[in-house]
Amino acid sequence: MSVSKIAGAALRALFSLIVALVVLSPGLAQEEEDARGVVVNKPEAFDGYTFIAPHFNNIAYVIDNEGRVINEWNIGDFKREIHLLDNGNVLVVRGSPEELDKSLIPLAYEVDGAIVEFTWDGDKVWEYVFRHPHKRHHHGIDVLPNGNILALVWEYHHIDEALALGLDPAVVEATLAGYDHFLPDSIVEIDRANSEIVWEWRAWDHLIQDLDEKLPNYGAPAANPQRIDINYEQYLLKSIPTDWSAGPADWMHSNMVNYNPILDQIVISVLRFDEFWIINHTAAAEEADGRASDLLYRWGNPFAYGAGDMVEDRKLFQQHDAQWIEEGLPGAGNILIYNNRNNLVLEHELADDEYSSILEIKLPLREDGSYDWSADAEIVWRYDTGFYSRIISGVQRLPNGNTLITAGVPGRVLEVTPDGEVVWEFLNPVPPDARQWLFRVRKYPADHPGLAGRDLTPGRVLAE
Repeated sequence: MSVSKIAGAALRALFSLIVALVVLSPGLAQEEEDARGVVVNKPEAFDGYTFIAPHFNNIAYVIDNEGRVINEWNIGDFKREIHLLDNGNVLVVRGSPEELDKSLIPLAYEVDGAIVEFTWDGDKVWEYVFRHPHKRHHHGIDVLPNGNILALVWEYHHIDEALALGLDPAVVEATLAGYDHFLPDSIVEIDRANSEIVWEWRAWDHLIQDLDEKLPNYGAPAANPQRIDINYEQYLLKSIPTDWSAGPADWMHSNMVNYNPILDQIVISVLRFDEFWIINHTAAAEEADGRASDLLYRWGNPFAYGAGDMVEDRKLFQQHDAQWIEEGLPGAGNILIYNNRNNLVLEHELADDEYSSILEIKLPLREDGSYDWSADAEIVWRYDTGFYSRIISGVQRLPNGNTLITAGVPGRVLEVTPDGEVVWEFLNPVPPDARQWLFRVRKYPADHPGLAGRDLTPGRVLAE
């Protein structure tokens, strides 16, 4: 058996063990063990329909504010999330229906690998499976106004390629010994009309290093924050013994991609760097590897590019679901993010001080769509009371100004007002065991185009 296959098998076993440990995390309050379904429903809750896709179950649901099932879809496999389209169909990120080629990318999550479109009545009308041996989908997608899909993928590179671009052999020896693959992330745009990739941005094209001055990507990361330091190794060196993710070759572990149609820009949440990055989508495909598509802005951990202290200057900790608040919503144009605050990396805080936080961030955006790197972003709203999830999780700003929060591991969904009052709460009862994870949940208004003409008659209450 090859080294990569042995490493892959070992990592899958480690992931299963750590999943069990995470599920038993003290962040899950006892009351969440005792009651499931809708447990809070106040008049101030937004009147809409909540789409939930329990992580380790084949069924996805839409429920009303009383927790009654409006519709459900048998997805046929474990899944991450469900998106309502304007035509009433749904897009689902789910496990691949076939065994994927793992000869180059041994990493995989059982909830990734395919994107599927179903009608409201449950008929499958489109499917995209990531069969390319050099690319493997993981985590998030977003739907563009033209119907195309942005998706995050691992991109395979042999470790020797990374060394040739300035990866420090000491980092390899310390963290990547036994691995022959190095997997930075890319963003691909898929045309649903013909299932072709029509645009791609590759982190691999935007690397910098200060180890070998003979290489063309030589430079000081602190003086070039628009480029990505290939030798940033905070997680590689310090968190692998307890890190829950897919291993050190999973260099970035991005977990969300979101598109801003006003700016024609993309934001991704990069967990291993404790940052979100903003990227120019305007650049044509043939220009996506040039300086024009370097990072437009980044925020959360200046230590990642040598410009701040490892602990004191960090704002984000293994965050998820970075997104722009959409036009027409309170806070439009700001970034909203679920800051998991995984305290394994907070050595200066007590281990039992476990809570996540929601941050709304105003960016130093100029009128021309560029960003003022000399001005820090401003946190304009924060909520951090009574919820925690080490991994997964999400957030959404609603039309009435409330904020929907998904604490993923306990399967808990909160809707809070701007003043922090919980006005709706749902505890996922599916499946009725210890793995009731929700990757992220989305709530849609009753007048959403995708709900027009649909039978919204409520059925049974979704509860244990």
